[in-house]
Amino acid sequence: MAKSRWIEMHGFLAWAKVFEENYDDSEYHEETDGAYVCNFYPSTEAEKQKYIDAGGPMSAMGHDTFKKDGDDYGIGEYMKCVRKRVNERFPSYGGAPMVFDFREGPSTKLWSYEDDGELGNGTEVSVKISMYGNKPGDPRTIKRLEKIAVIDLEEYTPGGDVDPDAPPSF
Repeated sequence: MAKSRWIEMHGFLAWAKVFEENYDDSEYHEETDGAYVCNFYPSTEAEKQKYIDAGGPMSAMGHDTFKKDGDDYGIGEYMKCVRKRVNERFPSYGGAPMVFDFREGPSTKLWSYEDDGELGNGTEVSVKISMYGNKPGDPRTIKRLEKIAVIDLEEYTPGGDVDPDAPPSF
C-alpha cells in the first residue's frame, strides 16, 4: 500500500515560477497545461537529510535528484520542485502551490504576486513537499511542491545578472 509523507525544509529558491502569473508553459509541460517549478537549495546538509530520511528518491528516470549548478545558495546543490498546473486524474493535486508571507514571522498571510512581486534567485524560504510512493527511496515516488513560506525576499531582477547596457555576445 502506498504511503504519503510530508516534509518541510529550509533553504533558498532560484528560477521560481510558482504563481499563476508566471508558471512554466514550456513544451515539457504541455500535457498538464503548464507547471509550477523552482530550484530548491537546502540551507544545510541537515535540511537535505530531511528529504533522504523521509524516503525521497535520490534519482528518477536516470537523473540524480540533487544537482550542482555553480550557484552558492545553501549547500550549493538543488532539487527541482514541480507541481502540475492541471491534474486531470486528481484535480485537487493541480494548481499553484500556496505561497505565504513569513517576512515578519510565521503567518497565514498569502503572498500577492501583484503587490509583493516575483521571487528572485536566492529568496530564503521554507518549502513543504509531499511524497507518495510504495517504499522509501523508490525512484517511482511522486513528489509534489505543496507550500512555500517566504522568509527573506530577494528582489526579482529581469535578466538575472546580465548587464542590460552590455553589447550582445555571440
